Parts: sequence; structure tokens; C-alpha cells
Amino acid sequence: MFKSIQYVIRENLSNLFRIYSISKYELLADMRDSKFGIFWNFASPAIQVFTYWLIFGVAWDRKPIEVKGISVPYLPWLVVGYAIWWFIQPCIQKGCSAIFSKTGVITKMKFPVSVLPATIVCKELFNHGCMLVIMFVTLFLCGYTPNINWLWILYYMFCAFVFSESVSLILSVLTMLWRDIKKLVTSLIRMFMYFSPVIWECSFSSSVPFAHILNSIMKLNPVYYIIQGYRDAIFYGQSVFDHPLLTLYFWGVVLILFAIGCALMFKFKKKFIDLI
Repeated sequence: MFKSIQYVIRENLSNLFRIYSISKYELLADMRDSKFGIFWNFASPAIQVFTYWLIFGVAWDRKPIEVKGISVPYLPWLVVGYAIWWFIQPCIQKGCSAIFSKTGVITKMKFPVSVLPATIVCKELFNHGCMLVIMFVTLFLCGYTPNINWLWILYYMFCAFVFSESVSLILSVLTMLWRDIKKLVTSLIRMFMYFSPVIWECSFSSSVPFAHILNSIMKLNPVYYIIQGYRDAIFYGQSVFDHPLLTLYFWGVVLILFAIGCALMFKFKKKFIDLI
């Protein structure tokens, strides 16, 4: 186990420039395919957020979200949650094809396969930066101003990066073993969003049977920790030290996922050509 983790970490660290170059190339390639280029990196998430706000915020008349005695209007609350989902969702979906999409390169040259999931995550990190610009503009227009607690966003961004990398490592290998994994993930990713506090609080009222148990189960989702962390830093002035047990749980899950991903990558590193 430790040998496989050491192998993946060493290979990624020794190929940082290659990861950056591939991510940059893929990003520029996507921009070249459209006439307006980088405009869509901002327009696409903005349209998505506007759609959810129009349906859930306006049509369903969502009231301000009140947590810990602080009331937050639905629009800024939604934008902050969707900013993380806009990063994690494509990392998971595209992570399935991280290796399979590069079969032409793998079969023609000796290539460090374990860096491919990292290239997907790094590419989507740029799109996350574009979404953060939209998020900050929305917050400023809604009257929110930066404070020292906003720096915790950098920590939760790192959490999102490591979680996405860990899941991508697992899914990229499993997709090489079973092509149906990609179709399964594509089908489940939408459901996964509704089990995360993106457009709703993931909190059941006391009138729902077993509400306390259901609310506890919702918090077992690692994405819950990341999204709620962004909101805690921006709206509620809380830091990571305000929920230590949830932090320990999150990093425990991430380390297990990363270890599994490294083990799979190490075990099949010499068999990917045969699997193709």
C-alpha cells in the first residue's frame, strides 16, 4: 500500500511541468473549438446558476437560508455552493476517461499514466477560478465584503482538489477495466448533486421521520464538508477548527480513497496497454 502511494506521489511530483503543459494544452484546445473562447468559461456556469436560481429561487420562492442565526439570501448562497460543484462534477465525469482518452499516447511511448487524472483536475481548477470570479462579483453585488475568514477558501479549495484527484484515480483505472463505469458515473452524477448541499441545505425538517439520522447521513458525503466549508468561511465567519470531527472524518475518507486509487494505479500500471 505504502509503495503504491509513494509511486504515485513521486511520479506526479517529478512530472509537474508535464501535468501543467497537458492541462494548458487541453484547456486551449477547448477554447480553440469555439469562436468566443474563454468567454464560455464564464458564461456556461453563469447560465447554469441563473437557471437554478430562476427555478428554485424565483419560481419556487425560496426564502433566505437561515443557519446558526444568520440569514443568507438564496442567490449568493446558491452561487457559493455551485462554485464548488462546477469544479468537482467535471473532475469526476472526465476523470473516468483520464486514461482511456489518452490511449494513443500510452501505446506509442513510455508515459507516466498516473499523472493523467491530475491533468484533468488541474484543467478544471482553471474553470473553478472563472467560477470564483462570478461568485465574488455576485457576493459584492449582494453586499458581502471580504474578511479574514475568506482565506479559508484556499484550504477548502485544496480539499476539493485532493478529493477530486483521489476519486479520479479510482475511476480512471476502473473505466479501463470496465467501460460501463463511465456510463454509470454519468447516470449517477446528477443524483449525487441532489445529495450534496448545492441547491438545498441537505437538511430534513423535524417533521420528517428519522430526520436526525438522515441529516447525519447527509454529512457523510465528503462534498458536504467542502461546500459547507466555503459557506462557513464566507457567510458564517467560521474556520476549520469549529468542526474538528467532520474535518477528521473528511481527511480519513480522502486518504482511504487516495490509497485505493494509488493501489489500483500501481497494480495495473503495466497492464493498461493490454486493457486497451
